[in-house]
Amino acid sequence: MKLILLSGSVRDDRLSHGAVLYIAQRMKEQFSIDAEVIDLKEYALPPLTNTLHDDSPENVKKLGKILDEADGILLASPEYNGSFSSALKNAIDFFPKSTYQKKPIGVISISAGPLGGIRAAQAMQLQVLALMAYPIYRMMTISNVQDQVDSEGVLLNPSFEGAVDIFIEEYLWLAEAIVDKKKK
Repeated sequence: MKLILLSGSVRDDRLSHGAVLYIAQRMKEQFSIDAEVIDLKEYALPPLTNTLHDDSPENVKKLGKILDEADGILLASPEYNGSFSSALKNAIDFFPKSTYQKKPIGVISISAGPLGGIRAAQAMQLQVLALMAYPIYRMMTISNVQDQVDSEGVLLNPSFEGAVDIFIEEYLWLAEAIVDKKKK
């Protein structure tokens, strides 16, 4: 199963990317799943002026190919002004709904505050539905991220591990069910 973690923070001094790195590492260590982290900061996508087409920049084409080939996607974003990052929305909108349709998509919101970016998570859940994909009912909301992991994905709070494992288990249950159904 090919899974993608789409890291939606492009800011300098970001902490949310460390949480994404930790989740990918935990997926590999605990669940033997090699999820690829796509760092939108590294992709440096241009502002959307046209959806994917033959003249699109190579980084847009490359990301489109990766997302097309993915069996499942995890969207991760810090909360900015009550929603998810514009970089993540920009990346999503480059590609047609067929890129996402009938794929399991998990939502991870990240915040330095106590609420874990719940409004960003809710906005991403609505986005997943608009893409005609399958959202997992459990959203991963990470509060006080600076106390959970560092910017490199090193665990700071051992109790955070359990919350991550529960989310991964629930996501994998849905993803495996969908992938198995598509094979039939």
